[in-house]
Amino acid sequence: MPFITVTTWPSQSDEQAQALIEEITKATHAVTGAPLDKIAVVINEIPQSRWGEAGVMATNPEFPELSRKRA
Repeated sequence: MPFITVTTWPSQSDEQAQALIEEITKATHAVTGAPLDKIAVVINEIPQSRWGEAGVMATNPEFPELSRKRA
């Protein structure tokens, strides 16, 4: 049955993580018809020091702008 992985920065509270898991489970059930008790959701939290976009480390203060650069 569905096994869903969400990868994000460690910024969610336990309440936000619970809400995310619930909503993903509901949406997966609605789309696939899989039984609720057979839908697994895992949240992987990756520190910003181990995340980059467009070659820019997420801890860089200018990350929001620099990570949007194009070739």
